[in-house]
Amino acid sequence: MSYAINRVVVIGLGTMGGGIAAHMANTGIPVYLLDIAPSELTLEEEKRGLKLDHPQVRNRIVNASLARLKKSKPAAFFTPEAAELVTVGNLEDNFEWVGEGDLIVEAIVENLAAKRKLITRIEKVRKPGSIVTSNTSGLPIAAIAAEASADFRAHFLGTHFFNPPRYMKLVEIIPTKETRPEVTDFITNFAGRRLGKGIVICKDTPNFIANRFGSISGATALSYVLENQYTIEEADAILGPLIGRPKTGLFRLQDLVGLDVSSSVGANLYELIEHDESREVLRNQNVDTLRTAQVDRGRLGDKTGQGFYQKPPK
Repeated sequence: MSYAINRVVVIGLGTMGGGIAAHMANTGIPVYLLDIAPSELTLEEEKRGLKLDHPQVRNRIVNASLARLKKSKPAAFFTPEAAELVTVGNLEDNFEWVGEGDLIVEAIVENLAAKRKLITRIEKVRKPGSIVTSNTSGLPIAAIAAEASADFRAHFLGTHFFNPPRYMKLVEIIPTKETRPEVTDFITNFAGRRLGKGIVICKDTPNFIANRFGSISGATALSYVLENQYTIEEADAILGPLIGRPKTGLFRLQDLVGLDVSSSVGANLYELIEHDESREVLRNQNVDTLRTAQVDRGRLGDKTGQGFYQKPPK
């Protein structure tokens, strides 16, 4: 069977989903970008007499997310024209759009049950031959589609982009034992030639390659920094280009990834690597206390305007 991608559907308008959709559009591919509909009104909507079924309310979350994406720095889109290729909708009113996708990218929260539930919905509407991928940071790819049909599993694999998707070269591609080889080959060529990415084919093991290293080394560094009472500035000055690491250092990287995401990725990994000698570093009490405090304050990093660092007002 031959494959072609003329329409992409991305589900999940978070940092990664939005960035992936933008980069697909940068290459000239029309994209549907879907996320949840609001479950309650804002005070402003109540004052205006709007109801939950009003179109402005139904797409409030996705419209606001797209507006932020268009203003993001560094820019997610090549040009304003590329942004016009992205059409937003919500998962209740517009889910039938999934049936138009040649490539469907799942990029929702790092929760296995939620991803499985979404996969069940996708299977009901996807067209024959469409390819479905997950951008999970480390959940088992086979487990995500375990309850789907054999044909679905044959067209399912992981495509793990890195943040920000437009600029980060690496994409990990993770086929399962049931993914058709021609599907893996097609997505590998598409990501490499159309999207301009450097491809690493990974086994379907917890956190794959980059995040397996990153989660353990990051947790080790955080534990050491907190136990030895380094400041944020000291830690990032040392754990950056000075030792051959990215300029984001340690805490700035946490803000970029999102503290909620890094916490979920670490927790998921802990459960999946029972016999790993480095497992317990993922359960450091000092690190857990710090992350919990930041998340409880809503300080998730760049996406909320403040994490360990505060983003300057625009």
